[in-house]
Amino acid sequence: MKSADLFSVSDFSENIFLIKLEKDSLHSRNSLFFLSLSKFLRTKSVWQEVISAEESIAIKYDSLQVSCTRAKDLILIDIKEFEYQDKYNEEVLIHVPVYYSEEFGLDIEELTTNLSISRQELVDLHSSIDYEVKMIGFNPGFAYLGDLPEKLRVSRLSKPRINLLPGSVGIAGNRTGIYPFGGPGGWNIIGRTPIGLFDKNKENPFLINSGMRVKFESINKKQYESFNS
Repeated sequence: MKSADLFSVSDFSENIFLIKLEKDSLHSRNSLFFLSLSKFLRTKSVWQEVISAEESIAIKYDSLQVSCTRAKDLILIDIKEFEYQDKYNEEVLIHVPVYYSEEFGLDIEELTTNLSISRQELVDLHSSIDYEVKMIGFNPGFAYLGDLPEKLRVSRLSKPRINLLPGSVGIAGNRTGIYPFGGPGGWNIIGRTPIGLFDKNKENPFLINSGMRVKFESINKKQYESFNS
C-alpha cells in the first residue's frame, strides 16, 4: 500500500514534527501502521529521535544541521519511499497468567458491583480476546493494550494510588495494561501476574513490546504461588 498521500506533517515544536494520518483509512490497525513507519524512519540517519504513538509519530531533528524547510522535505521524501505491509499474522503472541482476586484485584469487588456482573464474568471478558500492543508509554515498559471489551470500559480512578505492586493488571477506558515495576497508577486493578516483565540481562529487557499481542489467562492461587516457589 503506497502511503504518500495519507499523511499530514505539522510543526510540534521548533525542532519536532508531528506526522498524522489525513484520514482513518487503516481503522484499528493504526498503531501497527505507525510502528512500521517509525521503524522505517529510524533507518534514516538525519532524525535524532522517532517516537511512535497510537495515532501519530513525533520526529526530532537537529535544527543546527538541518533547516525546518529542508527537514520537512526530507520527511516527505522518506514517506514516499515507505510502503506499509500489514503483518498482523506475524505478530508475537504473549500469554500472561493472571490471578484475578480480591487479594490483588484492588478494585475487582467495586467493578463487579458497578458493572452488574459476576467476578467470573469479569475474568471471562478480560481474558477472552487477544490484545494488541497499541503503544508503550507512561513509564518504561508500560504497554497500552486494546481494545477492551465494551462491557469492561470504565473511567480511571479519581485518585491514583501511590504504590502498586509490580505485575498489577489494570483497566481504564478501552485499554488494559500491566504495571511492570508497580509504582503510582490510576487504573482499576483487577489482578496480578506472577511473571517478570523486565529482565535487565536481556538485550531487550521488557517482555512486552510494540508489535506484539497479549492474551491473558486466568490462574488460581495455587498456580500463582507455584510461579514464585
